Amino acid sequence: MLTNLSVRHLAVVDDLELTFTQGMTSLTGETGAGKSMLVDAMSLVLGDRADTNMIRRDCQRAEISASFDISHNLALQQWLIEQELDDDNQCHIRRTISHDGRSKGYINGRTVPLSQLRAVGERSIDIHGQHAHQSLIRAETQRQLLDTVADTKSLLEELSQAYKQLLSTQQQLNQLQQQSQDQAARFDLLQYQVNELEQLELSDENVQQLIQEQHHLAHVAQLINTAESGLYQLFDQEHGAAYDQISHVLAEIENLQDIEPQFTNLVETLNSTITQLNECGHDLRHYLDNIESAPDRLNEVEEQLAALHNLARKHQVEVEVLPSHYQQLCAELTALTNLDSQNEQLQQELARQKTHCRKLCDKISHKRQQTAKPLSQKITQYINKLAIPDGKIEFIVSAMDNNHFNETGADHIQLLVRTNPGQDTGELGKIASGGELARISLAIQVVTAGSRSVPTLVFDEVDVGIGGGIAEIVGSHLRKLASTQQVICITHLPQVAAQAHQQLQVRKKSLANSTHIEITELDKTQRIEEIARMLGGVTLTEKTRLHAEEMLGKALH
Repeated sequence: MLTNLSVRHLAVVDDLELTFTQGMTSLTGETGAGKSMLVDAMSLVLGDRADTNMIRRDCQRAEISASFDISHNLALQQWLIEQELDDDNQCHIRRTISHDGRSKGYINGRTVPLSQLRAVGERSIDIHGQHAHQSLIRAETQRQLLDTVADTKSLLEELSQAYKQLLSTQQQLNQLQQQSQDQAARFDLLQYQVNELEQLELSDENVQQLIQEQHHLAHVAQLINTAESGLYQLFDQEHGAAYDQISHVLAEIENLQDIEPQFTNLVETLNSTITQLNECGHDLRHYLDNIESAPDRLNEVEEQLAALHNLARKHQVEVEVLPSHYQQLCAELTALTNLDSQNEQLQQELARQKTHCRKLCDKISHKRQQTAKPLSQKITQYINKLAIPDGKIEFIVSAMDNNHFNETGADHIQLLVRTNPGQDTGELGKIASGGELARISLAIQVVTAGSRSVPTLVFDEVDVGIGGGIAEIVGSHLRKLASTQQVICITHLPQVAAQAHQQLQVRKKSLANSTHIEITELDKTQRIEEIARMLGGVTLTEKTRLHAEEMLGKALH
Protein backbone atom coordinates (compact mmCIF):
# COMPACT_ATOMS: atom_id res chain seq x y z
CA MET A 1 0.00 0.00 0.00
CA LEU A 2 1.01 3.62 -0.50
CA THR A 3 2.25 5.08 2.78
CA ASN A 4 3.82 8.41 1.82
CA LEU A 5 3.77 10.85 -1.08
CA SER A 6 6.13 13.82 -1.26
CA VAL A 7 5.77 16.49 -3.95
CA ARG A 8 8.06 19.51 -4.48
CA HIS A 9 7.86 22.29 -7.06
CA LEU A 10 5.19 20.68 -9.25
CA ALA A 11 2.74 23.20 -10.77
CA VAL A 12 0.88 24.82 -7.85
CA VAL A 13 2.52 22.47 -5.34
CA ASP A 14 5.42 24.02 -3.48
CA ASP A 15 6.25 21.38 -0.89
CA LEU A 16 3.81 18.66 0.23
CA GLU A 17 4.30 15.64 2.44
CA LEU A 18 1.34 13.26 2.75
CA THR A 19 0.87 10.14 4.84
CA PHE A 20 -1.77 7.59 3.83
CA THR A 21 -3.39 4.96 6.02
CA GLN A 22 -5.03 1.63 5.31
CA GLY A 23 -8.66 1.55 4.28
CA MET A 24 -10.35 4.38 2.40
CA THR A 25 -8.94 7.91 2.09
CA SER A 26 -10.96 10.76 0.60
CA LEU A 27 -9.45 13.97 -0.75
CA THR A 28 -11.86 16.87 -0.80
CA GLY A 29 -11.76 20.55 -1.49
CA GLU A 30 -13.41 23.28 -3.50
CA THR A 31 -13.50 23.03 -7.28
CA GLY A 32 -10.16 24.13 -8.72
CA ALA A 33 -8.31 23.62 -5.44
CA GLY A 34 -5.87 21.24 -7.09
CA LYS A 35 -7.10 17.86 -5.90
CA SER A 36 -6.31 16.12 -9.16
CA MET A 37 -2.76 17.46 -9.04
CA LEU A 38 -2.01 14.66 -6.57
CA VAL A 39 -3.11 12.07 -9.12
CA ASP A 40 -0.83 13.74 -11.65
CA ALA A 41 2.02 13.49 -9.13
CA MET A 42 1.31 9.79 -8.55
CA SER A 43 1.24 9.15 -12.29
CA LEU A 44 4.55 10.99 -12.79
CA VAL A 45 6.39 9.15 -10.02
CA LEU A 46 5.14 5.91 -11.60
CA GLY A 47 6.74 6.76 -14.94
CA ASP A 48 4.14 8.74 -16.93
CA ARG A 49 5.32 11.22 -19.55
CA ALA A 50 6.32 14.57 -18.10
CA ASP A 51 6.08 18.11 -19.45
CA THR A 52 8.61 20.70 -18.32
CA ASN A 53 5.72 23.20 -18.09
CA MET A 54 4.61 21.27 -15.01
CA ILE A 55 7.65 22.51 -13.06
CA ARG A 56 6.73 25.27 -10.65
CA ARG A 57 7.63 28.76 -11.77
CA ASP A 58 11.13 29.94 -10.82
CA CYS A 59 12.20 26.39 -9.82
CA GLN A 60 14.87 24.33 -11.57
CA ARG A 61 13.20 20.97 -11.16
CA ALA A 62 10.23 19.14 -9.73
CA GLU A 63 10.62 16.12 -7.48
CA ILE A 64 8.08 13.46 -6.50
CA SER A 65 8.69 10.60 -4.06
CA ALA A 66 6.46 7.74 -2.96
CA SER A 67 6.91 5.04 -0.35
CA PHE A 68 5.12 1.70 -0.22
CA ASP A 69 4.64 -0.94 2.42
CA ILE A 70 5.10 -4.11 0.38
CA SER A 71 5.02 -6.66 3.19
CA HIS A 72 1.87 -8.18 1.63
CA ASN A 73 2.67 -7.38 -2.01
CA LEU A 74 4.39 -10.60 -3.09
CA ALA A 75 4.39 -9.68 -6.79
CA LEU A 76 6.33 -6.45 -6.17
CA GLN A 77 8.64 -8.15 -3.67
CA GLN A 78 9.57 -10.80 -6.23
CA TRP A 79 10.07 -8.24 -8.99
CA LEU A 80 12.39 -6.12 -6.82
CA ILE A 81 14.45 -9.21 -5.97
CA GLU A 82 14.70 -10.18 -9.65
CA GLN A 83 15.86 -6.66 -10.53
CA GLU A 84 18.25 -6.59 -7.54
CA LEU A 85 16.44 -3.52 -6.17
CA ASP A 86 15.05 -5.06 -2.98
CA ASP A 87 15.57 -3.39 0.40
CA ASP A 88 14.01 -5.13 3.42
CA ASN A 89 10.41 -5.18 2.16
CA GLN A 90 10.52 -1.44 1.52
CA CYS A 91 9.95 0.27 -1.81
CA HIS A 92 10.81 3.93 -2.09
CA ILE A 93 10.65 5.49 -5.54
CA ARG A 94 11.63 9.00 -6.63
CA ARG A 95 11.52 10.98 -9.84
CA THR A 96 12.98 14.32 -10.79
CA ILE A 97 11.99 16.46 -13.81
CA SER A 98 14.37 19.23 -14.89
CA HIS A 99 13.82 22.32 -17.03
CA ASP A 100 16.28 21.00 -19.62
CA GLY A 101 13.93 18.10 -20.33
CA ARG A 102 15.91 15.48 -18.39
CA SER A 103 14.03 13.10 -16.14
CA LYS A 104 15.56 10.68 -13.66
CA GLY A 105 14.06 7.77 -11.76
CA TYR A 106 15.21 6.03 -8.58
CA ILE A 107 14.09 2.87 -6.76
CA ASN A 108 15.42 2.37 -3.23
CA GLY A 109 18.16 4.91 -3.98
CA ARG A 110 19.34 3.30 -7.22
CA THR A 111 19.05 5.05 -10.58
CA VAL A 112 16.64 3.23 -12.91
CA PRO A 113 14.98 3.85 -16.29
CA LEU A 114 11.39 5.11 -16.26
CA SER A 115 10.20 1.75 -17.54
CA GLN A 116 11.09 0.27 -14.14
CA LEU A 117 9.07 2.96 -12.35
CA ARG A 118 6.16 1.92 -14.56
CA ALA A 119 6.78 -1.70 -13.59
CA VAL A 120 6.43 -0.73 -9.91
CA GLY A 121 3.19 1.08 -10.76
CA GLU A 122 1.74 -1.98 -12.50
CA ARG A 123 2.29 -3.98 -9.32
CA SER A 124 1.19 -1.37 -6.78
CA ILE A 125 -1.43 1.16 -7.95
CA ASP A 126 -4.44 1.26 -10.27
CA ILE A 127 -5.40 4.85 -11.16
CA HIS A 128 -8.84 5.61 -12.59
CA GLY A 129 -9.02 9.13 -13.94
CA GLN A 130 -11.97 11.45 -14.45
CA HIS A 131 -12.30 10.39 -18.08
CA ALA A 132 -11.71 6.65 -17.65
CA HIS A 133 -15.21 5.96 -19.00
CA GLN A 134 -14.20 7.32 -22.40
CA SER A 135 -11.79 4.43 -22.97
CA LEU A 136 -14.52 1.95 -22.09
CA ILE A 137 -16.02 2.17 -25.58
CA ARG A 138 -12.81 0.71 -27.08
CA ALA A 139 -12.89 -3.02 -27.83
CA GLU A 140 -9.40 -3.49 -26.37
CA THR A 141 -10.46 -1.95 -23.03
CA GLN A 142 -13.53 -4.20 -22.91
CA ARG A 143 -11.39 -7.29 -23.59
CA GLN A 144 -8.87 -6.31 -20.90
CA LEU A 145 -11.70 -5.76 -18.44
CA LEU A 146 -13.13 -9.24 -18.98
CA ASP A 147 -9.65 -10.80 -18.91
CA THR A 148 -8.85 -9.11 -15.60
CA VAL A 149 -11.87 -10.68 -13.93
CA ALA A 150 -11.40 -14.01 -15.76
CA ASP A 151 -7.80 -14.15 -14.50
CA THR A 152 -6.33 -15.01 -17.89
CA LYS A 153 -3.10 -13.05 -17.40
CA SER A 154 -0.72 -16.03 -17.19
CA LEU A 155 -2.43 -17.79 -20.11
CA LEU A 156 -2.27 -14.61 -22.21
CA GLU A 157 1.42 -14.16 -21.43
CA GLU A 158 2.08 -17.75 -22.49
CA LEU A 159 -0.01 -17.25 -25.64
CA SER A 160 1.82 -14.03 -26.48
CA GLN A 161 5.19 -15.80 -26.39
CA ALA A 162 3.87 -18.79 -28.35
CA TYR A 163 2.29 -16.51 -30.95
CA LYS A 164 5.57 -14.60 -31.43
CA GLN A 165 7.36 -17.90 -32.05
CA LEU A 166 4.63 -18.92 -34.50
CA LEU A 167 5.01 -15.64 -36.44
CA SER A 168 8.77 -16.15 -36.54
CA THR A 169 8.35 -19.67 -37.92
CA GLN A 170 5.82 -18.43 -40.47
CA GLN A 171 8.26 -15.73 -41.58
CA GLN A 172 11.05 -18.30 -41.99
CA LEU A 173 8.72 -20.52 -44.00
CA ASN A 174 7.67 -17.62 -46.24
CA GLN A 175 11.30 -16.74 -46.89
CA LEU A 176 12.11 -20.38 -47.64
CA GLN A 177 9.22 -20.66 -50.06
CA GLN A 178 10.31 -17.46 -51.77
CA GLN A 179 13.80 -18.94 -52.10
CA SER A 180 12.31 -22.12 -53.53
CA GLN A 181 10.77 -20.16 -56.40
CA ASP A 182 14.22 -18.98 -57.47
CA GLN A 183 15.92 -22.22 -56.49
CA ALA A 184 16.63 -23.64 -59.95
CA ALA A 185 18.42 -20.57 -61.36
CA ARG A 186 20.34 -19.94 -58.16
CA PHE A 187 21.27 -23.60 -57.81
CA ASP A 188 22.75 -23.73 -61.34
CA LEU A 189 24.76 -20.55 -60.74
CA LEU A 190 26.11 -21.79 -57.42
CA GLN A 191 27.00 -25.19 -58.90
CA TYR A 192 28.99 -23.48 -61.66
CA GLN A 193 30.77 -21.12 -59.23
CA VAL A 194 31.66 -23.90 -56.81
CA ASN A 195 33.02 -26.12 -59.61
CA GLU A 196 35.06 -23.22 -60.94
CA LEU A 197 36.62 -22.45 -57.57
CA GLU A 198 37.19 -25.96 -56.29
CA GLN A 199 39.61 -26.69 -59.20
CA LEU A 200 42.07 -24.27 -57.61
CA GLU A 201 42.28 -26.25 -54.37
CA LEU A 202 41.51 -23.11 -52.41
CA SER A 203 42.56 -22.85 -48.80
CA ASP A 204 43.92 -20.01 -46.68
CA GLU A 205 47.30 -21.79 -46.42
CA ASN A 206 47.64 -22.38 -50.19
CA VAL A 207 46.79 -18.81 -51.10
CA GLN A 208 49.17 -17.36 -48.53
CA GLN A 209 51.92 -19.76 -49.59
CA LEU A 210 51.57 -18.72 -53.24
CA ILE A 211 51.68 -15.03 -52.34
CA GLN A 212 54.80 -15.51 -50.20
CA GLU A 213 56.53 -17.72 -52.83
CA GLN A 214 55.86 -15.19 -55.58
CA HIS A 215 57.24 -12.42 -53.44
CA HIS A 216 60.38 -14.47 -52.75
CA LEU A 217 61.00 -15.56 -56.35
CA ALA A 218 60.49 -12.04 -57.65
CA HIS A 219 63.39 -10.84 -55.45
CA VAL A 220 65.86 -13.73 -55.99
CA ALA A 221 68.37 -11.63 -57.98
CA GLN A 222 68.39 -8.97 -55.27
CA LEU A 223 68.82 -11.62 -52.57
CA ILE A 224 71.81 -13.23 -54.41
CA ASN A 225 73.49 -9.89 -55.00
CA THR A 226 73.10 -8.90 -51.36
CA ALA A 227 74.47 -12.24 -50.09
CA GLU A 228 77.49 -12.14 -52.46
CA SER A 229 78.25 -8.52 -51.54
CA GLY A 230 78.12 -9.35 -47.84
CA LEU A 231 80.45 -12.35 -48.30
CA TYR A 232 82.90 -10.23 -50.31
CA GLN A 233 83.03 -7.42 -47.74
CA LEU A 234 83.37 -9.76 -44.82
CA PHE A 235 85.93 -12.28 -46.22
CA ASP A 236 86.84 -12.17 -49.91
CA GLN A 237 87.86 -8.55 -50.35
CA GLU A 238 91.62 -8.48 -51.01
CA HIS A 239 92.26 -5.34 -48.99
CA GLY A 240 90.05 -4.28 -46.08
CA ALA A 241 87.89 -7.40 -45.51
CA ALA A 242 86.21 -7.16 -42.12
CA TYR A 243 87.53 -10.58 -41.05
CA ASP A 244 91.17 -9.61 -41.80
CA GLN A 245 90.93 -6.28 -40.02
CA ILE A 246 89.41 -7.76 -36.87
CA SER A 247 92.00 -10.57 -36.88
CA HIS A 248 94.83 -7.98 -37.12
CA VAL A 249 93.43 -5.99 -34.17
CA LEU A 250 93.05 -9.20 -32.16
CA ALA A 251 96.70 -10.14 -32.75
CA GLU A 252 98.02 -6.76 -31.60
CA ILE A 253 95.90 -6.70 -28.42
CA GLU A 254 96.86 -10.30 -27.58
CA ASN A 255 100.54 -9.33 -27.68
CA LEU A 256 99.96 -6.64 -25.07
CA GLN A 257 97.53 -8.32 -22.69
CA ASP A 258 100.38 -9.37 -20.39
CA ILE A 259 101.23 -5.71 -19.98
CA GLU A 260 97.62 -4.49 -19.73
CA PRO A 261 95.31 -6.98 -17.95
CA GLN A 262 92.23 -4.99 -19.04
CA PHE A 263 92.88 -6.16 -22.64
CA THR A 264 91.87 -9.68 -21.62
CA ASN A 265 88.17 -8.88 -21.94
CA LEU A 266 88.79 -7.31 -25.33
CA VAL A 267 90.57 -10.44 -26.52
CA GLU A 268 87.57 -12.58 -25.47
CA THR A 269 85.15 -10.26 -27.25
CA LEU A 270 87.18 -10.19 -30.47
CA ASN A 271 87.61 -14.00 -30.44
CA SER A 272 83.80 -14.29 -30.11
CA THR A 273 83.37 -11.87 -32.98
CA ILE A 274 85.79 -13.90 -35.19
CA THR A 275 83.80 -17.05 -34.39
CA GLN A 276 80.48 -15.38 -35.24
CA LEU A 277 81.93 -14.01 -38.48
CA ASN A 278 83.02 -17.50 -39.49
CA GLU A 279 79.48 -18.79 -38.81
CA CYS A 280 78.02 -15.92 -40.81
CA GLY A 281 80.34 -16.67 -43.73
CA HIS A 282 79.40 -20.37 -43.61
CA ASP A 283 75.67 -19.45 -43.68
CA LEU A 284 76.10 -17.04 -46.61
CA ARG A 285 78.04 -19.61 -48.70
CA HIS A 286 75.46 -22.29 -47.92
CA TYR A 287 72.65 -19.89 -48.89
CA LEU A 288 74.37 -19.04 -52.22
CA ASP A 289 75.02 -22.72 -52.98
CA ASN A 290 71.30 -23.55 -52.59
CA ILE A 291 69.42 -20.54 -53.92
CA GLU A 292 68.12 -20.72 -57.50
CA SER A 293 66.56 -18.03 -59.63
CA ALA A 294 63.98 -20.56 -60.97
CA PRO A 295 62.34 -18.30 -63.59
CA ASP A 296 60.08 -21.16 -64.70
CA ARG A 297 58.70 -21.60 -61.18
CA LEU A 298 58.20 -17.84 -60.93
CA ASN A 299 56.15 -17.86 -64.11
CA GLU A 300 54.11 -20.78 -62.85
CA VAL A 301 53.37 -19.10 -59.51
CA GLU A 302 52.47 -15.81 -61.16
CA GLU A 303 50.10 -17.58 -63.52
CA GLN A 304 48.35 -19.23 -60.59
CA LEU A 305 48.09 -15.92 -58.76
CA ALA A 306 46.79 -14.21 -61.88
CA ALA A 307 44.06 -16.82 -62.11
CA LEU A 308 43.18 -16.21 -58.44
CA HIS A 309 43.07 -12.45 -58.96
CA ASN A 310 40.82 -12.84 -62.00
CA LEU A 311 38.41 -14.99 -60.00
CA ALA A 312 38.56 -12.59 -57.06
CA ARG A 313 37.57 -9.69 -59.34
CA LYS A 314 34.84 -11.82 -60.86
CA HIS A 315 33.40 -12.59 -57.43
CA GLN A 316 34.07 -9.02 -56.21
CA VAL A 317 36.24 -10.06 -53.25
CA GLU A 318 39.90 -9.74 -52.29
CA VAL A 319 42.12 -12.65 -53.32
CA GLU A 320 42.84 -13.44 -49.64
CA VAL A 321 39.08 -13.85 -49.05
CA LEU A 322 38.57 -16.35 -51.88
CA PRO A 323 38.83 -19.45 -49.64
CA SER A 324 36.15 -18.23 -47.18
CA HIS A 325 34.01 -17.03 -50.09
CA TYR A 326 34.26 -20.50 -51.60
CA GLN A 327 33.13 -22.03 -48.29
CA GLN A 328 30.13 -19.68 -48.16
CA LEU A 329 29.08 -20.67 -51.67
CA CYS A 330 29.40 -24.35 -50.73
CA ALA A 331 27.25 -23.78 -47.63
CA GLU A 332 24.57 -21.97 -49.64
CA LEU A 333 24.60 -24.72 -52.27
CA THR A 334 24.12 -27.30 -49.51
CA ALA A 335 21.30 -25.23 -48.01
CA LEU A 336 19.54 -25.03 -51.36
CA THR A 337 19.96 -28.75 -51.77
CA ASN A 338 18.24 -29.23 -48.39
CA LEU A 339 15.40 -26.73 -48.98
CA ASP A 340 12.77 -29.42 -49.36
CA SER A 341 13.80 -31.00 -46.08
CA GLN A 342 13.83 -27.62 -44.31
CA ASN A 343 10.44 -26.75 -45.78
CA GLU A 344 8.94 -29.96 -44.41
CA GLN A 345 10.50 -29.41 -40.98
CA LEU A 346 9.17 -25.83 -40.79
CA GLN A 347 5.71 -26.95 -41.88
CA GLN A 348 5.66 -29.52 -39.09
CA GLU A 349 6.92 -26.98 -36.55
CA LEU A 350 4.31 -24.43 -37.66
CA ALA A 351 1.53 -27.00 -37.32
CA ARG A 352 2.75 -27.91 -33.82
CA GLN A 353 2.86 -24.24 -32.79
CA LYS A 354 -0.62 -23.58 -34.18
CA THR A 355 -1.97 -26.53 -32.21
CA HIS A 356 -0.30 -25.23 -29.04
CA CYS A 357 -1.67 -21.69 -29.59
CA ARG A 358 -5.12 -23.06 -30.33
CA LYS A 359 -5.14 -25.04 -27.07
CA LEU A 360 -4.19 -21.88 -25.14
CA CYS A 361 -6.90 -19.93 -26.98
CA ASP A 362 -9.45 -22.59 -26.01
CA LYS A 363 -8.47 -22.33 -22.34
CA ILE A 364 -8.71 -18.54 -22.48
CA SER A 365 -12.08 -18.69 -24.27
CA HIS A 366 -13.39 -21.11 -21.67
CA LYS A 367 -12.42 -18.75 -18.84
CA ARG A 368 -13.97 -15.79 -20.64
CA GLN A 369 -17.20 -17.67 -21.31
CA GLN A 370 -17.39 -18.75 -17.67
CA THR A 371 -16.84 -15.18 -16.47
CA ALA A 372 -18.90 -13.20 -18.99
CA LYS A 373 -22.40 -14.03 -17.72
CA PRO A 374 -21.88 -13.66 -13.93
CA LEU A 375 -19.83 -10.47 -14.48
CA SER A 376 -22.59 -9.06 -16.70
CA GLN A 377 -25.15 -9.83 -14.00
CA LYS A 378 -23.09 -8.19 -11.22
CA ILE A 379 -22.54 -5.01 -13.23
CA THR A 380 -26.19 -4.96 -14.26
CA GLN A 381 -27.28 -5.18 -10.61
CA TYR A 382 -24.97 -2.34 -9.74
CA ILE A 383 -26.01 0.02 -12.55
CA ASN A 384 -29.65 -0.65 -11.61
CA LYS A 385 -28.79 1.01 -8.29
CA LEU A 386 -27.10 3.95 -10.04
CA ALA A 387 -30.25 5.49 -11.55
CA ILE A 388 -30.35 3.17 -14.55
CA PRO A 389 -33.10 0.88 -13.17
CA ASP A 390 -33.84 -0.85 -16.47
CA GLY A 391 -30.25 -1.02 -17.62
CA LYS A 392 -28.55 -4.20 -18.65
CA ILE A 393 -24.90 -5.03 -19.34
CA GLU A 394 -23.93 -8.00 -21.45
CA PHE A 395 -20.50 -9.32 -22.35
CA ILE A 396 -20.63 -11.28 -25.61
CA VAL A 397 -17.77 -13.67 -26.34
CA SER A 398 -17.79 -15.01 -29.90
CA ALA A 399 -15.20 -16.74 -32.09
CA MET A 400 -13.22 -14.70 -34.57
CA ASP A 401 -14.02 -15.16 -38.24
CA ASN A 402 -12.40 -17.98 -40.22
CA ASN A 403 -11.13 -19.70 -37.06
CA HIS A 404 -8.60 -16.89 -36.71
CA PHE A 405 -6.61 -16.09 -33.56
CA ASN A 406 -3.87 -13.69 -32.45
CA GLU A 407 -1.82 -12.91 -29.34
CA THR A 408 -4.99 -11.98 -27.40
CA GLY A 409 -6.85 -15.19 -28.20
CA ALA A 410 -9.48 -16.38 -30.67
CA ASP A 411 -12.42 -14.35 -29.34
CA HIS A 412 -14.27 -11.27 -30.45
CA ILE A 413 -15.48 -9.56 -27.27
CA GLN A 414 -18.27 -6.99 -27.15
CA LEU A 415 -19.71 -5.07 -24.23
CA LEU A 416 -23.36 -4.44 -25.07
CA VAL A 417 -25.73 -2.27 -23.05
CA ARG A 418 -29.42 -1.44 -22.71
CA THR A 419 -30.41 1.67 -20.76
CA ASN A 420 -34.16 1.89 -21.35
CA PRO A 421 -36.99 -0.68 -21.17
CA GLY A 422 -38.01 -2.28 -24.47
CA GLN A 423 -34.70 -1.31 -26.03
CA ASP A 424 -32.40 -3.85 -27.68
CA THR A 425 -28.86 -4.12 -26.38
CA GLY A 426 -26.30 -2.36 -28.53
CA GLU A 427 -22.74 -1.07 -28.58
CA LEU A 428 -21.86 0.89 -25.48
CA GLY A 429 -20.64 3.97 -27.34
CA LYS A 430 -23.86 4.19 -29.41
CA ILE A 431 -26.45 3.48 -26.72
CA ALA A 432 -25.31 5.15 -23.49
CA SER A 433 -25.37 8.90 -22.95
CA GLY A 434 -22.37 10.65 -21.42
CA GLY A 435 -23.81 10.52 -17.92
CA GLU A 436 -24.91 6.92 -18.28
CA LEU A 437 -21.48 5.97 -19.61
CA ALA A 438 -19.83 7.56 -16.56
CA ARG A 439 -22.09 5.65 -14.18
CA ILE A 440 -21.60 2.37 -16.06
CA SER A 441 -17.84 2.91 -15.92
CA LEU A 442 -17.99 3.56 -12.17
CA ALA A 443 -20.07 0.42 -11.67
CA ILE A 444 -17.57 -1.65 -13.64
CA GLN A 445 -14.63 -0.22 -11.71
CA VAL A 446 -16.20 -0.97 -8.35
CA VAL A 447 -17.42 -4.46 -9.32
CA THR A 448 -14.10 -5.49 -10.87
CA ALA A 449 -11.78 -3.80 -8.38
CA GLY A 450 -11.55 -6.90 -6.23
CA SER A 451 -10.20 -8.85 -9.20
CA ARG A 452 -7.18 -6.59 -9.52
CA SER A 453 -4.08 -7.78 -7.75
CA VAL A 454 -2.70 -4.31 -6.97
CA PRO A 455 -3.11 -3.24 -3.33
CA THR A 456 -3.98 0.44 -3.98
CA LEU A 457 -6.87 1.83 -6.05
CA VAL A 458 -7.10 5.54 -6.85
CA PHE A 459 -10.37 7.06 -8.08
CA ASP A 460 -10.11 10.61 -9.44
CA GLU A 461 -13.62 12.13 -9.42
CA VAL A 462 -15.10 9.12 -11.21
CA ASP A 463 -18.34 9.89 -9.34
CA VAL A 464 -19.01 13.03 -11.41
CA GLY A 465 -22.62 13.23 -12.55
CA ILE A 466 -24.22 11.34 -9.65
CA GLY A 467 -25.61 12.50 -6.33
CA GLY A 468 -28.07 11.90 -3.53
CA GLY A 469 -28.86 8.29 -2.66
CA ILE A 470 -26.74 7.01 -5.57
CA ALA A 471 -23.70 8.78 -4.15
CA GLU A 472 -24.32 7.10 -0.81
CA ILE A 473 -24.39 3.70 -2.51
CA VAL A 474 -21.12 4.47 -4.28
CA GLY A 475 -19.52 5.58 -1.04
CA SER A 476 -20.59 2.46 0.85
CA HIS A 477 -19.25 0.22 -1.92
CA LEU A 478 -15.92 2.03 -1.97
CA ARG A 479 -15.68 1.64 1.82
CA LYS A 480 -16.49 -2.05 1.50
CA LEU A 481 -13.81 -2.35 -1.16
CA ALA A 482 -11.36 -0.72 1.24
CA SER A 483 -11.61 -3.72 3.56
CA THR A 484 -9.36 -5.67 1.17
CA GLN A 485 -7.52 -2.91 -0.73
CA GLN A 486 -6.36 0.60 -0.03
CA VAL A 487 -8.75 3.07 -1.70
CA ILE A 488 -7.86 6.71 -2.36
CA CYS A 489 -10.80 8.70 -3.71
CA ILE A 490 -10.82 12.30 -4.92
CA THR A 491 -14.45 13.35 -4.66
CA HIS A 492 -16.78 16.31 -4.52
CA LEU A 493 -19.61 14.24 -3.01
CA PRO A 494 -20.12 14.44 0.78
CA GLN A 495 -21.84 11.04 0.76
CA VAL A 496 -18.60 9.49 -0.59
CA ALA A 497 -16.20 11.56 1.53
CA ALA A 498 -18.08 10.65 4.73
CA GLN A 499 -17.44 6.93 4.12
CA ALA A 500 -13.65 7.35 4.24
CA HIS A 501 -11.51 6.21 7.15
CA GLN A 502 -9.16 9.13 6.50
CA GLN A 503 -10.05 12.52 4.97
CA LEU A 504 -7.59 15.01 3.50
CA GLN A 505 -8.63 18.57 2.65
CA VAL A 506 -7.04 20.38 -0.28
CA ARG A 507 -6.94 24.17 -0.19
CA LYS A 508 -5.50 26.62 -2.69
CA LYS A 509 -3.79 29.73 -1.32
CA SER A 510 -2.89 32.76 -3.38
CA LEU A 511 -0.02 34.99 -2.28
CA ALA A 512 1.27 38.21 -3.81
CA ASN A 513 3.13 36.61 -6.71
CA SER A 514 2.29 32.92 -6.50
CA THR A 515 -0.33 30.29 -5.79
CA HIS A 516 0.15 27.06 -3.91
CA ILE A 517 -1.96 24.33 -2.36
CA GLU A 518 -2.03 22.95 1.15
CA ILE A 519 -3.35 19.54 2.22
CA THR A 520 -4.45 18.87 5.78
CA GLU A 521 -5.53 15.63 7.43
CA LEU A 522 -8.83 16.37 9.16
CA ASP A 523 -9.88 15.23 12.60
CA LYS A 524 -13.52 14.40 13.33
CA THR A 525 -14.56 18.00 14.05
CA GLN A 526 -12.84 19.30 10.95
CA ARG A 527 -14.42 16.53 8.88
CA ILE A 528 -17.86 17.61 10.01
CA GLU A 529 -17.10 21.18 8.89
CA GLU A 530 -15.75 20.02 5.52
CA ILE A 531 -18.64 17.65 4.83
CA ALA A 532 -21.06 20.41 5.85
CA ARG A 533 -19.36 22.72 3.36
CA MET A 534 -19.77 20.08 0.67
CA LEU A 535 -23.46 19.77 1.60
CA GLY A 536 -24.41 23.40 2.08
CA GLY A 537 -22.00 25.56 0.11
CA VAL A 538 -20.68 28.92 1.34
CA THR A 539 -23.05 29.56 4.26
CA LEU A 540 -23.05 26.78 6.82
CA THR A 541 -26.01 26.36 9.14
CA GLU A 542 -26.29 24.31 12.28
CA LYS A 543 -28.73 22.06 10.47
CA THR A 544 -26.14 21.39 7.78
CA ARG A 545 -23.52 20.59 10.41
CA LEU A 546 -25.89 18.18 12.15
CA HIS A 547 -26.58 16.49 8.82
CA ALA A 548 -22.84 16.20 8.19
CA GLU A 549 -22.27 14.78 11.68
CA GLU A 550 -25.04 12.25 11.10
CA MET A 551 -23.55 11.16 7.79
CA LEU A 552 -20.12 10.76 9.34
CA GLY A 553 -21.51 8.92 12.34
CA LYS A 554 -23.31 6.41 10.11
CA ALA A 555 -20.13 5.73 8.15
CA LEU A 556 -17.99 5.29 11.26
CA HIS A 557 -20.41 2.71 12.60
